[in-house]
Amino acid sequence: MAKKIFLLVLSILLFNCIDPVEPEFEFKEGLVFIEGIATTVKGGSFVIINKSTTEFGINKTKFEKGASVSFINSVSGEVVNLTEVEGAYVPSVEFKANIGEQWQLQVTLLDGTQYHSQPERILQPVPITNIKATYDPELQFNDGTNSFEPGHTISLTFNDPIENENYYYWTFKSFEKLVVCQTCFDGIYRNETCQQTNVATPDYFNYLCDQECWLIRLPESISIFDDKFTNGKTTTDLEVAKIPLYTKNNILIEIQQLSLTPDAYEYYKVLKDLVDNNSGFNAPPPAALIGNMYNPNDTDDFVFGRFTAAATTSADIFIEREDIPEKELDPQRALSIEPTFQSPYPPPATTQAACNEERFRTAIKPAAWIN
Repeated sequence: MAKKIFLLVLSILLFNCIDPVEPEFEFKEGLVFIEGIATTVKGGSFVIINKSTTEFGINKTKFEKGASVSFINSVSGEVVNLTEVEGAYVPSVEFKANIGEQWQLQVTLLDGTQYHSQPERILQPVPITNIKATYDPELQFNDGTNSFEPGHTISLTFNDPIENENYYYWTFKSFEKLVVCQTCFDGIYRNETCQQTNVATPDYFNYLCDQECWLIRLPESISIFDDKFTNGKTTTDLEVAKIPLYTKNNILIEIQQLSLTPDAYEYYKVLKDLVDNNSGFNAPPPAALIGNMYNPNDTDDFVFGRFTAAATTSADIFIEREDIPEKELDPQRALSIEPTFQSPYPPPATTQAACNEERFRTAIKPAAWIN
């Protein structure tokens, strides 16, 4: 029996209701959480499927492996199958949706349970006219260390259309050049894994990337905006992201601006409140969040989360950080390379590791990267 966290209070919960609901609930193992986005830019679409679980008395969510996941064009019937990568399902790198198209999500879990989404139509995008990065030595306060952390704020300027109400959601990818692609603690790197050996080793060995490689970071918070008070006006230098100074490596920020439907905006507004109050995306959801997903075979099986199809515009900014005086938040360890001459370790002597293509790592050079 899972530990009770909250009492389930749902005054109205109908099968066809797709408005976001923020109830308190009793934590149970096996609850399904699905977050999916299909965008009009290549590389911007993904689906994440998690299940609630209890491990060592701790309530958390865990990525659900082995699912069959597809985007379906509701008009043409086109099926786009997604592939499982590290912690997500993604379409091919060439996939992008188009303005005016209508898409929905279909998921089949490994146990055969099916989940579908309501269809979503892609609205007109709103262009970004300017992007700016501003350094702040006191970017954000860390309650754990009781201190301020340095970093950059990213702000945008755009012209809001006057014809319709507009709702915005911003996300980003950041890219930093990697030198080390694998670190083995108390062991050595052989056959693409860290292995123990009978020969004494240092605390760790670093294995350098065998080609150019970039670390990818994703946002830890949600940034949204509606034009209720700015309809038809130019919005100038609106802060949309915070980039903490984890390292002093130069960094490329790719901002994506999504144009949402009103239903999608209301959903993300509730989700933002949850994330802001519960330590980010990695915390177990403290409340259920009902979106536009449903089980077509069981009306009593409620899935939490949402599929969103959205027009997207993007903007890039490259930030040089070597000369920043403040200390980095995640300082890099001194290099410790395995010896190659008269090595005491089992052959072959190894100093490199592959830059495997993953959700948080890529060997594909970002188009806006500056050498």
